[in-house]
Amino acid sequence: MGHFYDDGKFASCPHCDSSGGGFDDVKTVSGDVAERMRRAAGQQIIEFGTVTQGDEKTIGIYKKKHGWDPVTGWLVCVSGPERGRDYRLHTGRNFLGRAVNMDISVPGDGEISREYHCSVVFEPKSQTFLLAPGSANTYHNGQALTESVTLSASDVIGAGVSEFVFIPFCAGGRTW
Repeated sequence: MGHFYDDGKFASCPHCDSSGGGFDDVKTVSGDVAERMRRAAGQQIIEFGTVTQGDEKTIGIYKKKHGWDPVTGWLVCVSGPERGRDYRLHTGRNFLGRAVNMDISVPGDGEISREYHCSVVFEPKSQTFLLAPGSANTYHNGQALTESVTLSASDVIGAGVSEFVFIPFCAGGRTW
């Protein structure tokens, strides 16, 4: 039936098991959440398969309709536990947090909120990037973020004990 399950724990599919050993409340992950989980895990898009995350959960991965999600810019961690790591930005809202389902997942910084610490938004019509506050203290070039601000190249975003430098790709007429 196409269900994903851990064959090390179950002899047969627990979703289809008619002996009563299956799950009573089968829940699925929406395509949008699965895509954010895939992006956060740094995985390639695959037609069918699974990705095992650090918390030993297995999730299904589905290919996007167009097969790719073009990069619009990057955040590069310049200080903090994830120093040296880069994070791809895509069109629309990019949520930052520790959880694997965040677009910008920073699991090593315990001071960052699990979900929705802040977000970076790329608006394709105007080709602008915005930094929007979320559930915790965020800093833009050393100043506390209280409302959305427009990002410029090399701006510094502070979240938790980490700092990220913003690098736009879609700017100055360059777009998809």
